[in-house]
Amino acid sequence: MHNLDENEIIHETLTMMKPKIKKSIKKTNYQERDDLEQEISLKVVQAVKNKRIAPVDFWEFVKKNVE
Repeated sequence: MHNLDENEIIHETLTMMKPKIKKSIKKTNYQERDDLEQEISLKVVQAVKNKRIAPVDFWEFVKKNVE
């Protein structure tokens, strides 16, 4: 498993989720999109800090879910 610090995990998580966030905010008013994107990003950061989102190694995932 990679030894990433919390800031790297936050950065990686936001990078991976950015396309989904961009796609989702298109369903809201144009004037509110920037605020909504910031709010969603903030929630992602909070989730990482509260350990609700954590990186998982592929083999660790397989081991937990196949057995």
